[in-house]
Parts: sequence; structure tokens; C-alpha cells
Amino acid sequence: MFGAGYTAYWRYAASKLEAGLVAWAEARRAEGDAVKWDTATVGGFPLAFRIALDHAALARGNPEIYDVAVPRIIAEARPWNLYAWHLSAPQGAGGTAQAYPQVVTASSLSGDIFLGAATDRIVLVARDVSAGGATLAEIDADLTAPRQAPQSHRDLGLAAIIQLRHLTIPEPIRPLGDTIDSVTLDARAMGGLPQGDLVQALKAWRDDGGTIEIEHAELHWGALALEASGTLALDDDMQPLGAMSASIVDHDALIDASVAGGLLQPKAAGLVKIVLDILARPGPDGHSRLTAPITLQDQKILIGGLEVAHVPRAEWK
Repeated sequence: MFGAGYTAYWRYAASKLEAGLVAWAEARRAEGDAVKWDTATVGGFPLAFRIALDHAALARGNPEIYDVAVPRIIAEARPWNLYAWHLSAPQGAGGTAQAYPQVVTASSLSGDIFLGAATDRIVLVARDVSAGGATLAEIDADLTAPRQAPQSHRDLGLAAIIQLRHLTIPEPIRPLGDTIDSVTLDARAMGGLPQGDLVQALKAWRDDGGTIEIEHAELHWGALALEASGTLALDDDMQPLGAMSASIVDHDALIDASVAGGLLQPKAAGLVKIVLDILARPGPDGHSRLTAPITLQDQKILIGGLEVAHVPRAEWK
């Protein structure tokens, strides 16, 4: 009797999940997204619900803000907890973004989705990522978003903890080399990003007072170690604007990298090093540590009020 009842429940829930998937796709299309897949199957009886999509694709906006294609993606949940789903894309994924023209690919994706009353959380791991000649061993992303859209710049739009491991760039930068050991970012995007064209959405977000609050950022690249926190925004010309506090180990390597990258003239670099050496203090580990404000304004990076680099203009498309 119990077995027959459970089977009936599983079949009913599976049909509701299948209908919910179709309804979700229709809702996304109504908002201007492009959602498609070749086949969708629901299985996993008796101890799971397993939704598998073959040749799935998702694109947002026209022109597209981003598009993602996945040869096969599987979502699985236990029958007694449909608020926690495990995701896997064993054949990887590929995609592009409006602000980044290079195709980004990953050999595999896996993660978990947790659906809550007030917020949803997704934890993703992408391995063997490549884009524009750069390669990345792994990306870990932990994203939390409120179910209710932000009403003002004081409301959370998205919280993100992102970790990059072993990023190899096409051209080595002296004296740091071609491999960034790790990058960690713990940040909160305040305010909502409207639907539609990316440029117009970013302008609306900026005009409403939207900011990115960086709780903690950390970079390890050869001898260079950097920790920072602060706030980023967009100025009237849609260029990044920021005020941060940073702690830097081996700031000479940072200056040398700016020279090698053509962002700072060699003659100016010597003066910059002298000034920063005066400001630096020995840390508990014996390494020289510079603690100073970092400002990003008018496409210039200033450390302690001293210009150290020029930032290329952001061209939003």
C-alpha cells in the first residue's frame, strides 16, 4: 500500500516538476531571454528527482548581455527536499558576455542550488576554464540573491564570494611571471540591475546609487600579495570609480609590473618606488608591507595619492 502511494506521489511530483520547468522557460522568454533545449527528461525513481536537459542554451538581452550553452546539464534533488538541488554539467559549458568578447569555456561544471524563503543561493565550481589565451584551473563561486528585487541602492542585489586558482595569462609580466596563484573576492552588489540592454541597465543602476561593496579582496601573484576592501561604482562617463584601503607586500613588484605592461614610464617608476618605500613598514613576517588608500578615478590608479597606473577605458557595448 505504501509503495503504491509513494509511486503515485513520485509520478505526480515529477509531472509538476516538468510543468514547472516549461513555465519557468516561458516566464524567462516573456522577459526577453532566449531559453531552449533539445530534450528534457525527468527520472531518478525512487530515491531522487533527476532533470536532464540536452543541448541547453540561455541568453539574456537583445543584443545579448550573455549567452551560455551546455551540452548536457543534470539537476538532482531528494524527494523529501525539493529546496536543495545538485547540478552537474560533465561535458562542460561555453559562453560569451557583452562586456567580454572572448569565448569562455569550462571542461566541467558542478554545484548546488538552495532555495530559501527570502534568498536563493547557488554554489558553482568550474574547472579547466579558458578564455582568450588565458587558462584557469578552477573557479569557485558562491552567490546569494534576494527573492524580492532590490527597491533602492540600500538593498542587496547580489552577494558573491569568488575564488580563482592558478590563472595563467598568455604573456608573462615581469617580474611576476605568467601565473597568478589565487584571487579571492568577497563583494556585495547593492541595488538592482534592470532587465534589457546592458548599457542602459548599468546607467539606471548607477543613477539609482548602485555600488559594489568589496568586503575583502586578495591577490597572490609570485612575491606580490595584496589585500583590499572598499567601494566601487561608475562615474558620469560610465568608467570605474573606487576608493579602497589596501595592504601590499612587495609593492616594488607591482610597480615593475606596471612598467612592463606599459602603464607606467620607467623614469616615473623610480620616484614612485622611493615614495612608497618611505611609506612602507616591516610586517610581522619580515616582509615590507605598504598600507595605503587606493583610489581609482579618471582611469588612473593612485596609491597614497601617487599615480601608479593608467586603466584602459571601459567600452560597454
